[in-house]
Amino acid sequence: MSELPGTWYDGRSSRGLPARLESPAPGRLRLVAGDQVREFDPGSVQLSPRLGRLARQLRFADGGHLEVEDSPLLDDWLPARNRFEAGVDWLERRRAAVLSATVGLVVGVWAFFQLGLPWMAREVAPLVPAPIENTISKQGLALLDGRLLEPTRLSAARRESLQIQFREMTRQLPRGDGLRLDFRHAPGLGPNAFVLPNGQVVMTDQLVGLAQDDEELLAVLAHEAGHHEHRHGLRRALEKSAMLVVVGFLFGDVSGTGALSVSLPVLLVEQGFSRGHEREADAFAFGLLADRGYSPEAFARIMGRMSGDGESDRGLGPVGYLTSHPPSGERMDAARAAAKKDQAGKENGRAPKDPPVAEQASGD
Repeated sequence: MSELPGTWYDGRSSRGLPARLESPAPGRLRLVAGDQVREFDPGSVQLSPRLGRLARQLRFADGGHLEVEDSPLLDDWLPARNRFEAGVDWLERRRAAVLSATVGLVVGVWAFFQLGLPWMAREVAPLVPAPIENTISKQGLALLDGRLLEPTRLSAARRESLQIQFREMTRQLPRGDGLRLDFRHAPGLGPNAFVLPNGQVVMTDQLVGLAQDDEELLAVLAHEAGHHEHRHGLRRALEKSAMLVVVGFLFGDVSGTGALSVSLPVLLVEQGFSRGHEREADAFAFGLLADRGYSPEAFARIMGRMSGDGESDRGLGPVGYLTSHPPSGERMDAARAAAKKDQAGKENGRAPKDPPVAEQASGD
């Protein structure tokens, strides 16, 4: 008769007693602990799952348990484990399976944040009501005002001139009614422009001062209009606020508005948009400029002035694609190519096209 040594705990004290487990007859088990002898049916106890080489526990209904080393005898004496437990045990005993599962987990997490979360944000963004967009935008801008942004120092006439040109350029866009242009003085931020989820575009006095003509400023504003048409700001804020906010919007819980408004300023002035969003907004801007009679070359000019002619990142090669944005040189080249294409179309008598429409946005 085979037996297994172990330690018996009666469930009332922490002191263990030396014990042994044996099978006096098929379908019967016997526990001997000191002067205590218990015979029982194997189906009346629970055997803990196998976990590596750890000791296993035989749990009794009265709260006591027996700890024994893992042994093939346990599989012979006690009822068969379920398939799930057997599968887990199989995985735990095979390094290749564990390694594969770990790699699968890492890939799954990466895929969720790189593909799944952007997809969720893209699907949720159009469902966010306009009042919530306004709340997020106002709270986000309030955090920037008084910290990085100051009241504009441009004259009223200068501001009005640019606002009129901006409205004229965007008036027929699908979401053009929500666009409006404001100005801020931002010595710490420098030449910059950004659009809030509600369509409010903020352009710094420093950018106005950097531009050589209004066409260059309209090129930047066309880019921001592209972000608005594709809802890039809200989508990126949803991504940065992670799944909690996305799921909250899906199920009608708008308590995540505060998290979005806090993440929005950091997004706008530090991290910006993804490479996919920037390229999408650039392409939209080139089409809008051409359709409104402006040359996309203006975008290349202002971008070159903002980035030192793009030479700071043009030579990065493959490393440039590891940055959070497309290299400025690449964007300038794309603008010039769009300008050449537009010019060739005009020379061939191409008829003016309808204003560009933001189609189903692509992912990151």
